[in-house]
Amino acid sequence: MLENGGFIKDIGRQDEIKSETFAQLHDSMVGTAINLCFSEAKLGLGNLAALSQLSKGRLTSLSVPKSPVLDIPPLIKKGNFAIAGASEQAEAIAATLGESATPINQAVEKFVSEAQAQGLYPVLMLDGNRQAALRLAQKFPALALIQYKSVGHPPEKLEMEGNTALVTPGDGGKVLVKLTWKDGKFGSYLPIDLGPNFKDDPDATRLYKAYLKRVSDEHLLEKLPRTSKDEYVGSKACFSCHAQAADVWKHSKHAGALATLEHEGHDRDPDCVSCHVVGLDSLNGFVSRMKTPDLASVGCESCHGAGKAHSAAPKLNPMPKIGEKACMSCHRPENSPRFDFSTYWAKIKHK
Repeated sequence: MLENGGFIKDIGRQDEIKSETFAQLHDSMVGTAINLCFSEAKLGLGNLAALSQLSKGRLTSLSVPKSPVLDIPPLIKKGNFAIAGASEQAEAIAATLGESATPINQAVEKFVSEAQAQGLYPVLMLDGNRQAALRLAQKFPALALIQYKSVGHPPEKLEMEGNTALVTPGDGGKVLVKLTWKDGKFGSYLPIDLGPNFKDDPDATRLYKAYLKRVSDEHLLEKLPRTSKDEYVGSKACFSCHAQAADVWKHSKHAGALATLEHEGHDRDPDCVSCHVVGLDSLNGFVSRMKTPDLASVGCESCHGAGKAHSAAPKLNPMPKIGEKACMSCHRPENSPRFDFSTYWAKIKHK
């Protein structure tokens, strides 16, 4: 199994815990190799060394040289294959770690040469897009496969550039791409959507529960930076003037949004809570169900914005009109893959 890195987006404490959990998960997966990407490198040398240790040597990179502190191998041997990771952001990765970058073409050329010298087929995980993968496949036709990064669902058919397979699983970890190896090349391409028909992996479930416990024990929800000063009043303040909308809301899933997290045990995870309450990023927003009960749901102000000024003087402070864009901050593909505005709006339509 190949993992093309990019577990995290930021560099906060929760991102450190995420990356450590992902590394532990891949330790439980036989045959996994993990590409070192800039997103992980941003965590710093110490955290990266810990990730390498937690993954039991599965982290690999052609982008940075070995060092006494960071012993990340340039390639991993598995069966008939030599597997390596490379990045279009090699210079940024190296600079973050205080190292000098190896230019990607030079690094891949050396990798292919070493693999061939050992009678192995070179497989490359690329922290780059399809165009970058295509260029490398054309320049180094001996590469058996290049895994690249993309957004959305992977292609329905296997793309070949000469004898090099170009493959992406898309983003969000929602799809697994299965290939077979026969007669010196990859084939039998099959993208597998990891939907509810697949049972949760026991190791992944155990590690995810441990992750949630760490997030809760470290009180990351309470420590979340609050930069906004928007003033919220809660949905009840809207009911006297907007009775029809209030009735729709009371019977909607939005009204019980936080309860769904509490039922699943995700109500201490800032990544989840932000889209299930009102104003988590505000100094005047949701704190807890006990302290701010009127903000403990997806309320009117989740979509329409903070309403204190409007509730005090409606005509002087009209609320802005909103549309589909207001939904997209939470109904993102990774969180709500089946979201369709027309279908969902019909369930909560109000004036």
